[in-house]
Amino acid sequence: MTATAQTLQSNKDVAKRLASEVFSQGNMRAFDEIFANGYVNHTMPVPGVPGTKEGFRQVVLATRAAFPDVHVDVKEVVAEGEFAVFRDVVNATSRGEFMGVPPNGKRLQWTEIHFLRIVDGKIVEHWANFDQVGILRQLGVIP
Repeated sequence: MTATAQTLQSNKDVAKRLASEVFSQGNMRAFDEIFANGYVNHTMPVPGVPGTKEGFRQVVLATRAAFPDVHVDVKEVVAEGEFAVFRDVVNATSRGEFMGVPPNGKRLQWTEIHFLRIVDGKIVEHWANFDQVGILRQLGVIP
């Protein structure tokens, strides 16, 4: 593999680790290994949570508290230059409060797309789109 091919594969591996080790397994050591200290989250902010590494740590922990069995199934990963993009399907059971919404015990499923900028093996910027309406419907917040 050339250095470029190695970097692209490394960036894909970082993206997969975010899904499998951080979200699905709750491995916060992996979180610290793959997120840069100057990380910036460009995704729609969670009220009261900064768009920083520590803020995103709060998002991960809150998600895992609300959905302790969360499983992120990565469908595709594409890498180009400093960027990696992945599409996934999330399955989880509502067991704890999520952004003020009480648990309903239902099994939920939603889709996500993550766009990551990775430098020296660490995520420095992150953009994401996910099916927020679908989540809210499944939680019973909206019809």
